[in-house]
Amino acid sequence: MGRLVFNYRKAMREPKKIQQLTENFSLPFAIELIPAINYFIFVALCFGFWYGVRMIFPHAFENTFFIVIFGTPVLLTMLVTKIKPEGKNIYLYFFDFAKYYFLIKLPEKKFCNDRKVDLSNEKQIEFRKLVEVVGKPNEIKNTDESHIQQPVIDKNGRRLGVLPHKKQFHPNAE
Repeated sequence: MGRLVFNYRKAMREPKKIQQLTENFSLPFAIELIPAINYFIFVALCFGFWYGVRMIFPHAFENTFFIVIFGTPVLLTMLVTKIKPEGKNIYLYFFDFAKYYFLIKLPEKKFCNDRKVDLSNEKQIEFRKLVEVVGKPNEIKNTDESHIQQPVIDKNGRRLGVLPHKKQFHPNAE
């Protein structure tokens, strides 16, 4: 019998939707949750902004108040859902950017190979003296002279390579 393989990626990436609002009332169509939340956030922001403008200039936007309060949030919601910097949701992008800015950029942390480096405060860096790696005098330079493989370690603890003329450690090996 053959094996059935299911790909759940498309189902898991499906956006969350709202259709039933209360126990007795449901909408005839589904509304995506994230754009709906974005819309209500933008309605509140636009209402607060234009309310402040109306407090200063009482006759500003008298005839277009409905468009400014409800049309602008629709345009902003459409814009926010279309923009995907680096393939992410714009809110996740701004959250990651703020985390990077406040935790790495402002403290001026230095990284090397994904590890924090603490040399940023030091004024002078010292280097150790070079150590000459010395091998044994009877070593064979060519690796194709024998098939016996043993690592050789010099007196400084460094691995020099394979010397084929030494015995192997395992008794059953050739």
